[in-house]
Amino acid sequence: MYILGIETSCDDTCAAVLQNDRILSNVISSQINLHSIYGGVVPDIAKRAHQQRLPAIVSLALKRSGIKLTDIDLIAATRGPGLGITLSIGYNFAKELAKTNHIPFVAVNHVEGHLLSVFLKNKNGSPHILPRFPFLGLTVSGGHTKMVLIKKIGDYQVVGETLDDAAGEALDKSAKLLSLGYPGGPVIERVAAVGQTDFLKLPQPLQPKNILNFSFSGLKTSFYYQIKDWPAAKIASHLSDLSATIQASVFEHLIRKFSLAIDLCRPTSLLASGGVLANLTLRRQLRQLAKTKKLPIFFPPQKKLNTDNAAMIALAALYRFQKNKSINDLELDISPRLEL
Repeated sequence: MYILGIETSCDDTCAAVLQNDRILSNVISSQINLHSIYGGVVPDIAKRAHQQRLPAIVSLALKRSGIKLTDIDLIAATRGPGLGITLSIGYNFAKELAKTNHIPFVAVNHVEGHLLSVFLKNKNGSPHILPRFPFLGLTVSGGHTKMVLIKKIGDYQVVGETLDDAAGEALDKSAKLLSLGYPGGPVIERVAAVGQTDFLKLPQPLQPKNILNFSFSGLKTSFYYQIKDWPAAKIASHLSDLSATIQASVFEHLIRKFSLAIDLCRPTSLLASGGVLANLTLRRQLRQLAKTKKLPIFFPPQKKLNTDNAAMIALAALYRFQKNKSINDLELDISPRLEL
């Protein structure tokens, strides 16, 4: 099967073509330059950029794949969660394309796409991984932080999630306090490389009723109050230490909760995905945790498959279609708060 995927849940305009689970093309048009001066995503600007770019991005994805639209068997788009004003651009474009060309349409949960992105392969069918069910998946991005027990594809149990900020959001906001720019996570990673991880004493988040849930707002608030009265020169002279401290605190919280979830859920394989998983320090810590627990851990096979992309949306749609070949989601609307 040839699947065309479209993703516009936030500020990346994405289109991809798969042949089953193999990526034939995966085009991502970033809007970082449009939003960086504001220190975060401006929904109206993101919407206009999607409107302007999407037709050309879809055409480019088809051209790079070598597949014509008339050869596409399935069209997929992100239904949610995400920004409603941006979700609607890609979702409605994809629905209209499906209607006009009489192609089945599948609506996809963005988080499911991240979880399943570890199964994507290149044109040659590599890598070929076969994790054993049940998996415990961790997805960490600017908008989502969840742990999901995957009993089989399509059977998901959210066992822990953030009660406030997502991990990536906490890093981005901390970077803004340090005047490091947007997006902050990648900058913090670079600056933190030579810093002390215990430069400030930050609290461990309070234990919520569900011991597997996350909370990052307290870390961010404590970080803010400890440096809010510092002159700019003092902050600048300690950027590496401050970056290393907040990054280490966020990652310690992630690792501690994921370790506890492994003990409680007893999975046979671990999956980790999402934009924050591009961070090499976090990947190293997760690999060490997996080694300690004597479990295999799997990441998306390419770095850019951690961030928002349409290949993961197309793959999730393929699995849903294989389960129910009569599926057609043309009557469904976007759902910005869509649950897994």
